Amino acid sequence: MIGVSDTQPTAEKYAAAGPCLLGPITDETAQRRGAAVAHALATSRDLDLLLNDNVPTEGVHTLPESHRESHSSPTTSVATGTALDPAVSQYNPSTVVVKRNTEQRLLDELFSDRAERLSAQTDVLTVDGRGEADRIASILVPIAGGDHSQLAVETGVALAAANDAAVDLFHVIEDDSDAARDRGQTLLQSALASVPDDTDRVDTWLYEAPNAPEAIIEQSSYYDLTVMGAPTDNPLERFVFGSTSKQVQREADSPVIVAHAKAGTR
Repeated sequence: MIGVSDTQPTAEKYAAAGPCLLGPITDETAQRRGAAVAHALATSRDLDLLLNDNVPTEGVHTLPESHRESHSSPTTSVATGTALDPAVSQYNPSTVVVKRNTEQRLLDELFSDRAERLSAQTDVLTVDGRGEADRIASILVPIAGGDHSQLAVETGVALAAANDAAVDLFHVIEDDSDAARDRGQTLLQSALASVPDDTDRVDTWLYEAPNAPEAIIEQSSYYDLTVMGAPTDNPLERFVFGSTSKQVQREADSPVIVAHAKAGTR
């Protein structure tokens, strides 16, 4: 994985880690998507899955059939309440999946959100309620070389494995210079090298466009799901200079999952 030593593969990295935790999500579509994401990653990492107590565990009916057939780790209902911090401290999860606030105003970006706060302790994946939750045949993973790309790639590949979906690792170059193309190819090949050898249906795509956020937003509409890394700049920099990830989150019509890697593993 990008940013992880070759001597520390993902399976080893999470072997001694805590379970995956699905936080409280009231929106039905986002809840189904969050359950699928948490389940796919728990399966990929061979970890237990903890579902917040507003998700029924009998049959785990919020999960697609393919997920239920392949998941062999225990699934347990736990009380998380509206405050996730105590649950994170209690269960020490390797990953938390929560709903993202899609109603944020521009001024809200001056402040760290819940996912950024929680990522000081654990990996965090945020989901939204856009689009359909059950059909995942194609996944777009924009690659920008940021600190959170590793988790975005891992999540996209885990979801692809659970749904027999295709994944495109996608990098936008805003000029046609040799340097930009070389850097883009290097980023894509590094991301591709992090994918397990037994994984197929993963391709790379180097795309030239004058504006990277707009290109990602446009292309995301052709995919069932987009998984991308969180912003790497601080809130003030995002407010002043803008952020590709935040713009895609705000303006994409299709579902977007945002990966926040735990501080210290980026």
